[in-house]
Amino acid sequence: RIQIKRKDTREKRVKFVMDKNTYRPGGKDYIHVDDNRIQKIDEKYVTYLKLLAKQNSYGKCMMCFHDDIRKHAHEWINVYSKGTYVRPHFHPDKTETKLIIDGRMRVIIFDEAGVVIDDYVMEKESIFISRIDKGIIHMNIQLTDVVYYEVLDGPYAGKDESIFPQWAPGCENEDGIREFMQ
Repeated sequence: RIQIKRKDTREKRVKFVMDKNTYRPGGKDYIHVDDNRIQKIDEKYVTYLKLLAKQNSYGKCMMCFHDDIRKHAHEWINVYSKGTYVRPHFHPDKTETKLIIDGRMRVIIFDEAGVVIDDYVMEKESIFISRIDKGIIHMNIQLTDVVYYEVLDGPYAGKDESIFPQWAPGCENEDGIREFMQ
C-alpha cells in the first residue's frame, strides 16, 4: 500500500488570497471567486451556484476560477435564470468559448448593422461547445435556467472588455429590450 503524505497548504493559500497585489474579480454582487486550487464541479456545486444566482436582483452568478484579472486566461461558470437579458456585444481583442453544463441557451450572431447571420441553440444533447472569435457581435438568450463554463482571453481590459453596438438596447432600457426581443 502506498501512503501519500499531504502537505498542508491552507496557510499558504490564505496568504495568497490576502496578497494586496492580487487584482481579484469583483464589483457586482453576482461575481464570486472560488480560491480552491483544484476545481471539482459536480451537481452539488452546480446547485449551490444556482442558489447564488437566485439570491441577487440580476438573476445570475459568475463563479470565477481565475483569482486575478491580470491572468492570461479567465475561466468561470455562469448561471443565468431563464429570460435574463444579455446585451449584444463583442470583445475587440478576445476569443470566448462556452461549454454547456445544464440547460438550453440560444446564441445569436449579428453583423455590424444588427442583422442576424447565425442562430443556434446550445444544450448537452446537440451543440454543447461554442467558440466565438474576437470582434463577432453575439448575445445569449436563456431558454431555461442555464449553467455554462466560459473561457475568455485575459487580462481584463476594464470598460473596453465588451463593446455594445448602438442598436443594442442597454440593460436599463426595459421598453427597448421588449421591442428588441420580439
